[in-house]
Amino acid sequence: MLAGVVNNPGDQKNKTMKKIFPIEGAPVIVSHDMCDMNGHMNVRHYQTIPMDHDNNFYHSLGFGEDYIARGFSSFTAEQNIRYLKECLEGEKLMPRFRMLNVNKKLYHSVCAICKESDEVAALIETVEIHVDLNIRKSAEILEEIFENMIRMKKEHEASADYPFEMKLKIK
Repeated sequence: MLAGVVNNPGDQKNKTMKKIFPIEGAPVIVSHDMCDMNGHMNVRHYQTIPMDHDNNFYHSLGFGEDYIARGFSSFTAEQNIRYLKECLEGEKLMPRFRMLNVNKKLYHSVCAICKESDEVAALIETVEIHVDLNIRKSAEILEEIFENMIRMKKEHEASADYPFEMKLKIK
């Protein structure tokens, strides 16, 4: 068993992964250009997949071009990546997201990069800080966005238990 895994969700059916990570991003096919000299996906792509293919997640939070136009955004404050399975050229990967925690200025989420077999290849755990872009400092999340994040967190908790050890935390 892999360190930090309470059970082996990769052995469970796709339905379970959808419950553990309810928000699905756009699928990604590992290209030759994404691979390194070891013949597997280079580490830099584990970080860019959630960032480049996360519109469903960030838009579901209420963060989009309209929000930035209002003068707000979020910046990454801390990140932890766990590599659990190799990703090889030609494999189809699916980023899936879950809200783990939120307070007035921070939110803690995770992206699971899942293989077609539904095995979790990597977990990208992130703490983001909400920022007022006009002063480039932390600021409280606007109430309607905050309420949406709280609702999302509760829905995700009700959908399924999170079977991985969390490496990051917020209060």
